[in-house]
Amino acid sequence: MANKNIDVYTLIKPEINKLKKIGIESASLDCRLLLSDTLIKNTKLFNHQNINISENEIKIFKNLIKERLAGKPISRILKKKNFWKKEFKINEETLDPRPDSETLIETVLEFYKDKLQSLKILDLGSGSGCLGLSLLEEYKNSEAYFFDTSKKSLDVVKSNATDFGLYKRSRFVHADWKCEEWDITLKKNYKTKFDIIISNPPYIPTDEIDKLQKEVKKFDPFVALNGGKDGLDAYRFIIPKLKNIMKKNGKVFFEIGQGQENLIASKGINYGLLPIGYRKDLSGVNRVLVFNIK
Repeated sequence: MANKNIDVYTLIKPEINKLKKIGIESASLDCRLLLSDTLIKNTKLFNHQNINISENEIKIFKNLIKERLAGKPISRILKKKNFWKKEFKINEETLDPRPDSETLIETVLEFYKDKLQSLKILDLGSGSGCLGLSLLEEYKNSEAYFFDTSKKSLDVVKSNATDFGLYKRSRFVHADWKCEEWDITLKKNYKTKFDIIISNPPYIPTDEIDKLQKEVKKFDPFVALNGGKDGLDAYRFIIPKLKNIMKKNGKVFFEIGQGQENLIASKGINYGLLPIGYRKDLSGVNRVLVFNIK
C-alpha cells in the first residue's frame, strides 16, 4: 500500500483532542514525540511539516496514543527521559528520572568545585544511572560505581554509559543493601573507599503510594518507591554501613522525602556521620541531605 503524504498537524489533530479531553496539557507535544518515535526520527517534527507515512505506521502511532490515554507517561512509552544534560534510557525496573533529583547533582557541584580532581563516586541504588553518569560527565577524571539489586537496571546503566562514552570509567555492582555485609563485600571486591556517595533510595511510605499521581504509582517500579511503613527503611539499611566505605573527607548526598530530614539526620549522627547541609528542590522542599564523617 502506498504511503500517504500528509502534514503532521492534520494527522495528529484528532489524537490531540483525545488527550486534551482527559486533561493532558502537553497533548500536542506528546503526539509529535510519539509520531517521531513511530517514524524512527531523531529530529523534532513540526505541525506544518509534510511527512510520508504508511498505514502500518499510522496504526503503530495510534496504538501509542492509546497507551498515553491509559495514563502511561511519555517517558515510559519512549523508554527514555531527559535528565541534567543527557537523555537516559530507562526500563520497567528503573525509576523515572525527575527534575527534583537534579538538586543532588547541583549540591555535589557546590561541594566539589574542582572538576579536574579524581574522585571515587558510589551511586547507591543507581536505577538508570542518571546520577552517577551525570557526575562522571562533570568530573572527567573520576570513576563511578553503580550499585543496584536489579540486573535489568544495571543493563540500562551499561547501555547509557556506552552511549555517553563513559563505560571505561564505570563499574557495575550487582548487590543488595538489605544483605547484612554488603559494605564488606563492596570493599573486598573493589578495594576502594569513596569520596562521594550519592543515593536516591525509595522513601515513600507504603500507605502513601496509592495517593501518588497515576503516572507514578502505576508505572514506576513499586520497589523503587516503597520506603516501608514510615518511608525510612532504605536509610536504616544504608546509613549504618556508610562510615565503613567512605574516605576520611568523603561526603554522602541523600535525596529525602518531605519532612524526613530530622529523622534521617539523627540516624546518621548515631552512626558517626555529621549532617552538614540541606538543599531545597524546585518546590522549596528540603530534598537533599548532606553528611560527612564526624
